[in-house]
Amino acid sequence: MNGRLILLLRRHLNSCAGGLRTHRAGIACGAGENAATRGGSGDPPRKTCPSSAVVLLAIVVLVAGAAVARADAFPNDEFYFLQWYGPVLGLPTAWGISQGSPDVKVAILDTGVMVNTPDLAGRLLPALSTTGSGPLDGTTDHHGTWVASVAAMGINNLIGGAGVGNFTILPITVTDAGGNNQSQWIADGIRLAAAQGARVINISSQTVDYTLLDAAAADAKAMGALTFVASGNADRRRALKAFDNLIFVSGTDAADQRWVEVPGKEGSTWGPYVDLSAPADNIVVEDPTFDSGYGLGVGTSFAAPLAAGAAALLWSIDPALTPDEVRNILYNTADDLGTHGWDEVFGWGRLNIGAAAERAHQMLMPEPATLALLAAGLLAASAGRLRRR
Repeated sequence: MNGRLILLLRRHLNSCAGGLRTHRAGIACGAGENAATRGGSGDPPRKTCPSSAVVLLAIVVLVAGAAVARADAFPNDEFYFLQWYGPVLGLPTAWGISQGSPDVKVAILDTGVMVNTPDLAGRLLPALSTTGSGPLDGTTDHHGTWVASVAAMGINNLIGGAGVGNFTILPITVTDAGGNNQSQWIADGIRLAAAQGARVINISSQTVDYTLLDAAAADAKAMGALTFVASGNADRRRALKAFDNLIFVSGTDAADQRWVEVPGKEGSTWGPYVDLSAPADNIVVEDPTFDSGYGLGVGTSFAAPLAAGAAALLWSIDPALTPDEVRNILYNTADDLGTHGWDEVFGWGRLNIGAAAERAHQMLMPEPATLALLAAGLLAASAGRLRRR
């Protein structure tokens, strides 16, 4: 496994109560009533068509809608104050657009997920297995529960931490009770996940034969899914070739440097195969066996589900996006670190979920030519109504 727990969390007694807090930047609109809708003093009420000012305002809103800043959303989750990586990843900006949809399934190929995990309540599907044995329930090895929580802890529900989005989790067991995997089990899990409708597949463990996984990920991609894999925690370069269909995620720290826990022993692995990077240091995870239910973990096991969650959030914003479009948005909006452009340590850069969400939302907006035609139509319709008044 590519992650471990380093600290259990105590209850924070002064947790924020109430709804999602927002901070809005953008255009301040003046308060006032359109005189055309009131009539003069003593005039009887009358029906009116929209004034040219109203029509022009509608045009301005349509044209500028994608550019006007939306409200950043800050959740009331109890331990969100410990999630230093939330602002770094632009999560408040992303949540101002979407907090994730339960319609998007994220498959966690791991050691099972505990069903009594409060922050996943109502969004945990029946577990499956590809090992030839029944699915594990996550109680022997908690790694799968930790990974799932990073991607999908509930947002703004007054408890625990905040995942990337409110997605549905599909647990698929690909290990034995001791946490050991076989490459074929994982490859079969990838195909099974896609066949079950998962759009995103997360693998937070190392295995022997990635060629098997890449072939399975190609099949999953043809079914509309992307596959994310943790890069590893060996704190060394690994001469693993890049794969066409696996998105490998390395780990960063709070200083946007390569995550290193114990030099020479534990830290983010790097090499030609790395595609993206994401925070891997002091990540809030859920575990219902802890006194508070939560702890802090380290490792690329937790970087991968942040990237997987970002893909799921893009599909929450626009379900029509193709896997290639989602992947390219993540790569093109990542914050470039290290050597300019792609490099072996950070891939295409450190994940920026806020920028990715904004890009996906902008892609939903009509093209400028379409907006111009719509604006002309509005003006023509308004002029016609004015003449008939």
